[in-house]
Amino acid sequence: MANKPKKNRSARDKRQDRQRAQRQARKLQSMTPLYHLQPPFKGYEEWYRVPDAANDTLVHPVRYDDRVSDGAKDLADTLVRLSPRYRGMVPLAAVFLDQQIQKGIVCIAITGKPERFREVPLAEMAADVSSPEFLEEMRKHMPEEEMPDGPLGMSDEGAAMAVHELHAQGYLVLDDDYVVNLAMPPKAPGGKWHLNGHDGGMP
Repeated sequence: MANKPKKNRSARDKRQDRQRAQRQARKLQSMTPLYHLQPPFKGYEEWYRVPDAANDTLVHPVRYDDRVSDGAKDLADTLVRLSPRYRGMVPLAAVFLDQQIQKGIVCIAITGKPERFREVPLAEMAADVSSPEFLEEMRKHMPEEEMPDGPLGMSDEGAAMAVHELHAQGYLVLDDDYVVNLAMPPKAPGGKWHLNGHDGGMP
């Protein structure tokens, strides 16, 4: 059987290379959607790459040099703690979100009124994110994650991590005032973000 002309093989190889690159891009985007679809707010202009080895410090805490400020220590500890939820790429916005969570109050945008927000106690958010309807929706998006069976299974710590997971997936976004908005991420980088606290979409 005659071989196909080299020209045809080259075109096929190029097509296969493009398809491989597209599959790789989709895989990376699905693993770290917030990073690859970066929302157009200042909290997503600065990102911290946390190496996998840093997670060992959760079990064996680092002894910081006396020259390291308390603020730098707290930031490092926060980044290491959040890193698994953000697949090693943590935006500055996640740090601000965590500060709200640690205080027990999250500032949620009011739909259609971007200049206003309401303060939601973490306990209330815990009830919301542990409702059967919410958990079922989360299972669809994150089938590999272990979810509680009912509303009584979600602790405040569990609720905090669920909120961070929603943020990492792009379903929550912090605007320039660090108010939390429910979001619908774009299908691809450069697309529009649709936020419930703003009119229309954000380019």
